[in-house]
Amino acid sequence: MTARHEQVADDLRRLIVAGTFAIGDRLPPETRLAVQYGVSTPTLREALEVLRAEGLIAKYQGRGNFVRRPSERLTYPGPPKAERVTVSSTDATATGVLAVRLGLPEGAPLTAYVCLSHRDDSRQSLTHVYVPRTAAPLTVASPWGDDLVTAAAGVPVATSNDQVTARFPTTAEAQSLRIGTRTPVLAIERTFTTADGRHVAYALLVLPGDRAEVVLITRLDTDQEAQQ
Repeated sequence: MTARHEQVADDLRRLIVAGTFAIGDRLPPETRLAVQYGVSTPTLREALEVLRAEGLIAKYQGRGNFVRRPSERLTYPGPPKAERVTVSSTDATATGVLAVRLGLPEGAPLTAYVCLSHRDDSRQSLTHVYVPRTAAPLTVASPWGDDLVTAAAGVPVATSNDQVTARFPTTAEAQSLRIGTRTPVLAIERTFTTADGRHVAYALLVLPGDRAEVVLITRLDTDQEAQQ
């Protein structure tokens, strides 16, 4: 049986798609919607959270819930759709996961870069890049961190091993991307290696799940398949 908050979300979604609530419209107050659907306020808020996670509405403190314009979708890996990327850097040390990913001893000096991409009035992606301590901070960067890694590593990068996880953002990630903490994100962990297998950089990309997709290309060995 479908949960009550999902039923409410389904009906509100139908009204938005049908244009009953147009882009930019404010939804009725939550208390009024709760009475209209015969549910408690917490149940109504669960339904609204579903729609916010889907990118259909946005909540503004003190103003209410508004139907939002659909965000342009991001495709990773693909041409970054960002008007600008801001980059900051700080000193860090290799501990825990970072030490393992980079194959460095605990406490090894690193440079940490934070890349935040913007398009129009929205924030598109958040990328943390970690490399062994560089002589001087770098400012060039694509939203995915590729050119920054190439410049910081100082050696040709042969491969990027990417691991994708769907999860909720941390509080800091949600604040940086200006999304709710219950809006799913795609977290992409990238480990960059040289041709001889040496790890030279690690990056964590965080993309809002309501506007991002990951495209995987698998090359099949057709000759081997034909022999089987």
